[in-house]
Amino acid sequence: MKINKKQLFFSFIFLIFILILFSIHNLGFDEPLATVVDDTTKEPGTYLTLFTLFIQLLIWIFIATVLLLIWGSMLEALTPRMTKTVINTLRVLGRMIIVPFCIIAYLNNFPAFQGTLLGISAILGTAIGFASTTTMGNFLAGLYIMAARPFMIGDYIILPDSKVEGRVKEITVNYTKITLPTGNTILVSNGKFLGQSIINTRTTEDHLILRKDQERRFVYPLMWGANSDEKHEWAVEAIQKTSEDFNERVTEPTTWYVYSRNRLDKIYQVNLISNSATKILDLTGDFMTALTKNYDEIKEKYKS
Repeated sequence: MKINKKQLFFSFIFLIFILILFSIHNLGFDEPLATVVDDTTKEPGTYLTLFTLFIQLLIWIFIATVLLLIWGSMLEALTPRMTKTVINTLRVLGRMIIVPFCIIAYLNNFPAFQGTLLGISAILGTAIGFASTTTMGNFLAGLYIMAARPFMIGDYIILPDSKVEGRVKEITVNYTKITLPTGNTILVSNGKFLGQSIINTRTTEDHLILRKDQERRFVYPLMWGANSDEKHEWAVEAIQKTSEDFNERVTEPTTWYVYSRNRLDKIYQVNLISNSATKILDLTGDFMTALTKNYDEIKEKYKS
């Protein structure tokens, strides 16, 4: 999280506002409006109590804002050394800890809410018992994905059952954002990942969870079909010609093999290898278009 000039300006204004409220209270400007319940105990009246609670609310909002800014700055400093998935997980966990902590600390000012932490723990325990609900199921699935890491931010994944594929942009506790080859972003509920197959095109492994992996390797299985009556040599020539044209856009030479064949058509799998999932977004469509064009030209050349 970067702290820009606008954030600094509003933080400064917010701090000045709190100081003004403190000054008004400490200088006694609010005393004429304060009523006393009992002359013996001299306990503050309704106005003074509400004013104090309002000041404390502003203080805890300010504390939560500062803690989030500090936590975001620490993660920004650690970004060059850690993977995006770890940074994203720490950012989510930080928000889940800081915000509830400040809320609980403020609610403890009310006698009815004292011991709030124990009550919230009981509520969370009950909620986990009803994890079959969609929202709670997505929440638990999100935590599982962050811990088990079937895919990471920056990976190119394929969901055959949902017919969705793309680059993982962000992982939250409820949804995972995926950038499609069209450039659009789709939000997939985390619960859906637990019930279907996931093809992760990344072939390299992260040996240490905290280490930033600089050497990623992605192998995209591009499926391409040709009429079974056509000659196999035409398809091979088209694949080889297209692969040569795309040598500068891939990390390693393209490989291929016949995936399946039946009475109607032959299916070829062309493996496109790249060190960036972002490049695959554009590479797959461009390669398929060029391959089809080259195949049609080769077929016309031999038929004429």
